[in-house]
Amino acid sequence: MIRVKVKFFAYFREVFGAREKEMALESGSALSILLRQLTQTPEQRSEIFQGGGLKPQVVVMVNGSVISEQNFSDTKLEDGAVVAIFPMMGGG
Repeated sequence: MIRVKVKFFAYFREVFGAREKEMALESGSALSILLRQLTQTPEQRSEIFQGGGLKPQVVVMVNGSVISEQNFSDTKLEDGAVVAIFPMMGGG
């Protein structure tokens, strides 16, 4: 088993009811497994996923590196990893 810390930013704090959570996963689990375990309600799933993949406006980082929608199923998590979930920010 590995332990992963998940940090929520902006409105995701309201959606998930926390600033951060610690999750226990099987060793070798992918980021996609963590996200599926994390999204327990239909509202949470609809805020993160769209058509089997990540919504384009959701940014997910693992240990400070942005994970693309194409790679979230292949990204393996290690014990002590920090996953950050936040909405894409715009500016100008």
